[in-house]
Amino acid sequence: MAEKENYLTRSETVDSIGSEAKAVGSTNLVDENGEIRLIPMPTPDPKDPLNLPEKQKWLAIGVLCFFGSLALSAEVIIGSLIPVFLLEYSGVDPRILNNVDFVASSKGSVDFNPLSVIPPGVMPADLHEVSLLATIPLIANGVASYFLVPLSIGMGRRPVLLFTGALAWIGGLWAGTSTTLHSHLAGRALQGLGAGAVEALIPLIVQDIMFIHQRNRAMSAVVSSQGIIIIALGIAAPYVSANFTWRILYYATSGFGILAWGLLIAFLPETRWRRSQEELSGQKIYPLEPGQKRPTLEPETYGPRTLWTTIGFFQFGFQWKEAGLSMLDTLRTTFFPAIVWSTLANSAFVIINQAAQQLGSFALLAQGWQFQYTGLSVMPTVLATVAVYFLGGPVSDRVSLAITRRHGGVREPEFHLPNMIIPFAFGILGCFVFGYSAQNNLHWAFILLGSFFVIFAFLTVLTVVNVFVVESYPRWAGPVLVNVSSIRIIIAFFLSSEVTTWVAEKGVLNTFAIYAEALLVLSLGIPVLYFTGKKIRIWTAGSVKGQSDGGKLKRVDTMDSV
Repeated sequence: MAEKENYLTRSETVDSIGSEAKAVGSTNLVDENGEIRLIPMPTPDPKDPLNLPEKQKWLAIGVLCFFGSLALSAEVIIGSLIPVFLLEYSGVDPRILNNVDFVASSKGSVDFNPLSVIPPGVMPADLHEVSLLATIPLIANGVASYFLVPLSIGMGRRPVLLFTGALAWIGGLWAGTSTTLHSHLAGRALQGLGAGAVEALIPLIVQDIMFIHQRNRAMSAVVSSQGIIIIALGIAAPYVSANFTWRILYYATSGFGILAWGLLIAFLPETRWRRSQEELSGQKIYPLEPGQKRPTLEPETYGPRTLWTTIGFFQFGFQWKEAGLSMLDTLRTTFFPAIVWSTLANSAFVIINQAAQQLGSFALLAQGWQFQYTGLSVMPTVLATVAVYFLGGPVSDRVSLAITRRHGGVREPEFHLPNMIIPFAFGILGCFVFGYSAQNNLHWAFILLGSFFVIFAFLTVLTVVNVFVVESYPRWAGPVLVNVSSIRIIIAFFLSSEVTTWVAEKGVLNTFAIYAEALLVLSLGIPVLYFTGKKIRIWTAGSVKGQSDGGKLKRVDTMDSV
């Protein structure tokens, strides 16, 4: 792309009237004819990721979903196997779980106690340390994002994803062959490091190749499709662990991980691309014929798209300066109010979901279930992922588009916030339903209902928050995604690691009541940001943008993710 500076007068821009020029993220999504405009505006270059055929875009996202879902399922499944590992590292054969009378051992106890799975006379392993098997991938994941996203800006998405993707299945094999708890934890940490890039870069790649009116649908497809593998492995995991060995699960997920890694090599295109501020806001800076939404491709000028430019390595050069700047931008966007709220909201739902996953198998054992059948507890995930696809995707797109049309076609990122009202309400309800039913040994259907509310709320907020923060600060998509992804994971690690300990001390209802109160407080941020978010973006953008120049708008070629 040409590096020279170009200038557009304010009368030629759509976001340059008065203070509007400072509102990063505000765009004219609907034109004067009521048609949806393409934002960002694609270039005439055939190699532009926005110019990829739709089938190729969705194929790339599908492959990412497959790989990412394997990583996510490993986290969820291991969380549900804490009873297995508690017995394993207490020196007891986990296969006795099918014969443990958990109901009898917990009867008469006011508090819901995970240690009830330990036979009388056996010294239990440290509950906190064993629980780290479920949460240590979180901290590795969170720390990794701080370095892997800048690396993807500096050298490209593909090499980073393929390198860390290999770490994911290598870590799984390490955990499967481990002989001590500490070695097992090390393998899980490496697995989390490998999964970290996928989790952080999937939203970044979605914004690389999708227009803003498509992103809710794309992200909801990413999140909901992950449920398929979680369901299959989740049902099998307790049965395999209780009748054979938990090591088989690591070998299976790592084997499929190698397959997914091969698919990434074959079908994931390089999506890193340099875009100007004008292109990010969807301005018509390229010649367009009447009725034309995108410029005509010019392979004779820019060169054709080839197999190498699609799946090669380092074909667009290195951008180490931009990578370094992105790390600085990560630091200075950390305390933007929208980013702080999004991070806290995401953190809360991650913690609650982790808690429900870790405690679900204990709660079902207290209902008299045999451990080998507790994998059926993933069934709420089936319903949740279907609901997330529709509510977090097409429905969310329609809601934000309807609000956009009511505001004269001007799209504000805050128009996504109403889509969070239902998941917050379900999250609060889920905390009380799950906590009360587990505490009082209500019918297992109530435990699964509470799990459904929690999972649905978690996945929907995850989908909408990623779209919201990227649209709020499109020029700094990478840095804001690093903040929302990494900080929420780090917070979740320290608090999720204490879940089983808190429940053993305080009871499950008291613990989940605290979670519900936290969500209630955080939900107040929805109306606050909806009505003040634009002013906040003007204030924060003014401190970092600096695009105004003597009545003209300076075109600066920047990484879309910087």
